[in-house]
Amino acid sequence: MSPSVAKPVILSTLLGCLLVAIACFAPPKPEPVERAEPEARPTRVRESIDGGDPPKAGRSQTLDMTVGPARKECYGPFRRMCLIVDGSFFYDEIDGFTHEPGYQYRLRVERYDAYPGQKEPPQDAGRYGYRLLEMISKDRVSGEVREAAVAPARVQCPKSDEVCLLLDGKPTRGSIAGFDYEPGHDYRIRYERFHDGSRVLQEVVSRAEATGIVEEITVGPWRVQCYQDAPITAACIVVNGEPFYGTIEGFPRRHGDEYTLRVEKYDLLPDVDTAPAETAKYSYRLLKILSEQPASQPPSAN
Repeated sequence: MSPSVAKPVILSTLLGCLLVAIACFAPPKPEPVERAEPEARPTRVRESIDGGDPPKAGRSQTLDMTVGPARKECYGPFRRMCLIVDGSFFYDEIDGFTHEPGYQYRLRVERYDAYPGQKEPPQDAGRYGYRLLEMISKDRVSGEVREAAVAPARVQCPKSDEVCLLLDGKPTRGSIAGFDYEPGHDYRIRYERFHDGSRVLQEVVSRAEATGIVEEITVGPWRVQCYQDAPITAACIVVNGEPFYGTIEGFPRRHGDEYTLRVEKYDLLPDVDTAPAETAKYSYRLLKILSEQPASQPPSAN
């Protein structure tokens, strides 16, 4: 082979060896990695168990609630005895649940829309209905047993427009579950009082017709402010020209009308000549409305 031919051959051989060497020592090319799609986590809808969120249309909620040992008097469209649920008044009933006084319950209930498809429920009706699903527990609760005399007529609760039973001469808010109070009678009762203030009758020890005095009284058309440091709603009716802290049992008073009544008068504090300030000495039971007419003067109070 001539020198002119051998030179290109040698150069080609050297270049080939160099390329092989580069390929041997170069870092390997990474293989492509398949990226998996993230796994979809299951979505779980948790129904509220605290009653905080109302159920959506067409759905219901499961609620766990604690029901107290006795009903208490409550006010809504009318006065009635309400269950005490989780420490607060419960203005509805629970289908399938019968409350037995003296027991505390733990319930699981279903709350549902009682009027589906209606924007608003009927007047004075609740939006939701309640149905018992499970009675989780029922435990006997022990209260304090007390005995008291009950006056033959109620009085206005202090600094309020509510009415109170008079137990041993003291105004006592709320009714006593199981006690069918009838004005015009003196009672002695035994009852059980629980930690939440609710009470359940144990026994009517005695019941006798009360002795009162029949007389005629006038009732003014407006209520007046009668308590110091009390809300505007704590107003008294006016009897014989004076603010009256007692009650007139069975009297369907109409605001803005003046009355003359025949009543039976009961001395609520027979052992004292004068009642303490802002306290009732007497209460009445209506016997007959003798006259009723619109107010002769414009209102000077509420």
